[in-house]
Amino acid sequence: MTIIRQPSLFGIQELYDMAPPQKYDAIISTINLDKIYHAVTKKSRLGAPEELNYAAMIISIFVRYVERIPM
Repeated sequence: MTIIRQPSLFGIQELYDMAPPQKYDAIISTINLDKIYHAVTKKSRLGAPEELNYAAMIISIFVRYVERIPM
């Protein structure tokens, strides 16, 4: 089995030096959230009303992953 190594966006020390809001902004700005948003939003006008904040849910998933908060 081969190991695939991906380049990191930021060094560990750079992330530790950043304040949490700066760290989240730096990470989220590098990710294309539009594609994720369109993949998870409701496609149909039928059914339950759309009252969910999909953008906030997507960002919270990334913050949870970065902070290693278990599900």
